[in-house]
Parts: sequence; structure tokens; C-alpha cells
Amino acid sequence: MGYKAFASMNIAIVGNEKMSAVLAQGLALAGHEVLIGIKENELVSFDFLLSEFENIFVMSIEDAAEAADVIFLTASPENVRESAYLLDDVRSKVIVDTTFMNFANDGNYINTVSAIRAITGSPYVVKCFNAAGFEAMSNTRKKDNTIDMFVAGDSKKAKEVLKLLARDLGFSECHDFGGMDSVPLLDEMALCYQNLAVKQAEGEKIAIRITRP
Repeated sequence: MGYKAFASMNIAIVGNEKMSAVLAQGLALAGHEVLIGIKENELVSFDFLLSEFENIFVMSIEDAAEAADVIFLTASPENVRESAYLLDDVRSKVIVDTTFMNFANDGNYINTVSAIRAITGSPYVVKCFNAAGFEAMSNTRKKDNTIDMFVAGDSKKAKEVLKLLARDLGFSECHDFGGMDSVPLLDEMALCYQNLAVKQAEGEKIAIRITRP
């Protein structure tokens, strides 16, 4: 059976970002049921996905979170706490913090992962998919792809799930980056990526990988 050890899952994506669409498309192609959670009266920008995939649905954040096995938070750092409060009872759910950068000047929480854990009560919160741009994410299924991904957090269960989903999305490997103490390092990696992609004008098609001689 290869790396797929279980059947398709219900996966909620909470956020209305470019990364939300890329994740939704990739997970739907892998056979998962994707539930995009949006706020009431929020403009929907996923019409092209809804017309192409029968396994992508748009609904309220609360309904998406309730039905999901795994929840991806793709909101911006300044909005991620608000999204976490809208999830209702998700204490048994795997939650993935994909925020590209950590929020700044917040005395209550060290980082977004800590905020999500405190707000939701879920012990299965990890950081992943933050150190890659949406353009690179869109090209992971090329035959010569060698893009790597990284996951950090204390939950072994969540990490194992994310390793499988990363493979479903076309990544070569998803490396265990460490526990909660390594989340800030993963945030720093995202800043390094942003520096190369934007400030150094390398573009968002670049990606990170580990090579061994």
C-alpha cells in the first residue's frame, strides 16, 4: 500500500488565502474530502475549485471543523487567533498552523502554535507548510520534484498524519523538525524563505530541500 496507511479523510481548511486554494486542490486530488470554512458573508474565491472538484465544499467554519479529522488554519497571523476561537470543540482534532510568519508584540502567547493550543484545548497542534510559497506548492507533483517539508510540535500523532498528507500533496519528504521549542526555528526558516523569494527576488517558485552526499 505504500505510504498511504488509511483511507481518505475529511480535511477542513479555514482561511481565504492563496495557500488555502493550493492546499484544497492538492488534497482533493489525493482523494480527501475538503471542507473550506469561511466566515458568514465572506466573499468566496474558490468557485474554480468547486466547479472542478466534487469533493470540495464551502461551509461555515464551525461546520467544517466539526466534520473534519484534520483542520488547516491558513489565516494570516493577525487573524489566526480569531479563526481558532470559531472552531468550537476541537479538542480531539489534529490542527495545522500554516501561518507564514508569527504574530509580533503579543505578550499572551509565544507564537501562533501556542495560541492555537491554548484557545482550542487540542494537544494535537503542529506547525507545517509555512516555509514554502503557494507557487512552489502548486508544482509539487512534477516528476522531478524533490521539495521537502517540515513539521514541528509535541504531538507524535499529528506529525505522523502530516507526514502522510505531505506525501499526498506531492512533497518528497516531511521532516520532523522537533517539538514546541523548535517552532520558532521553523518560523525563522519561513523568514529566510521570504527573504530569498521577495527581498532577493528569487521568486516564490523556489523551495527548500535536504540533500545528502
